[in-house]
Amino acid sequence: MDKFSTIRTIKLSYKIDQVENGWTVTTMDGTVFVFPDAREMAEWFCMVVGVPFQYKKMELDPLEEEIRKLTKATASLLA
Repeated sequence: MDKFSTIRTIKLSYKIDQVENGWTVTTMDGTVFVFPDAREMAEWFCMVVGVPFQYKKMELDPLEEEIRKLTKATASLLA
């Protein structure tokens, strides 16, 4: 068996855009996929390419955690 026969080729190009409610991926044939966050988009790409997705939760800096809490609280007050 030829060693190149097991390699999958991806012949599509993708356009990735960050939108208000998440991410969109548009393929060359016009198909649009919508993802609520970058993690789900990464899982999808890994599935398409055929590699396992191993998510490791990053620990946030305490200051960054406080900023996120304040941002969420402010957003809920404005809504």
